[in-house]
Amino acid sequence: MLNRTISGVIALAAVSGLNACEKGPEIVPAQFTARPSASDIAEVYPAFARMARIPGKVKMRCEYSISGTLQRCRQIAVAPEGLNFEAGVPRLLSKYTVAPQTLDGRPAPAPITFVISFNPPPAPGPYTGEPVREADVAVVRRSLSYMGEAENRAAQYRATRSVELDRMTTVGRIVDSAYAAEGAARRAVMPLAVVQTLLPADRRELSKPSGYVMFPTLYQLEAESPEFFAANERLASHMRNAYCAAWSCSTELPEAAPAGT
Repeated sequence: MLNRTISGVIALAAVSGLNACEKGPEIVPAQFTARPSASDIAEVYPAFARMARIPGKVKMRCEYSISGTLQRCRQIAVAPEGLNFEAGVPRLLSKYTVAPQTLDGRPAPAPITFVISFNPPPAPGPYTGEPVREADVAVVRRSLSYMGEAENRAAQYRATRSVELDRMTTVGRIVDSAYAAEGAARRAVMPLAVVQTLLPADRRELSKPSGYVMFPTLYQLEAESPEFFAANERLASHMRNAYCAAWSCSTELPEAAPAGT
């Protein structure tokens, strides 16, 4: 009787050991504990792609240290090509930190593959700030009266230098055509957008003969003013439709790595 009981215990232990072997080591994949913010990505969004509201993706493969910093990174794929989405990626990599992969509770770093997405800015909500005075808009309008053809040329300069060489001339024409169609309407709402974006203290400076006000950036304007955002959308639509008729705007990433990487 005792021998049979001992035999049963041994058999049970053997089965338990077999199950443990079948289960294998416990692997917990690496996880990002910090990523670039939307403003970090906006800062390196290629100029023309941002103007035209063209999204993009860059697929990366990196190793990382025990402390979680990325190292020895390489680009696997980018889509769409030709718009230089990959150009600003090195500035973003330092914004990532990783909780390393673990093997049975012990750190076991392994390469990590991830995608950096560039997405056009979202539309702001309805304006809810202080009522806008026409007198303030008039002051800003006079201050911005110098804008016009100069803004078009500046936009062309930024756009053409943010795309591949074989596209520069066409992109320049696309930007020029878009501003010819929508530039005047966009400039017309810009003074309103500036007033909507200014802090109350800065608005009060507008009415002073010697008042000094630092105007917001164009990106700040479209983040705060629904009217200016809508004007930029119409401008972007002209650019995007023309560009995407000439080159692919697909964000589908190829599975295989490009040759030579």
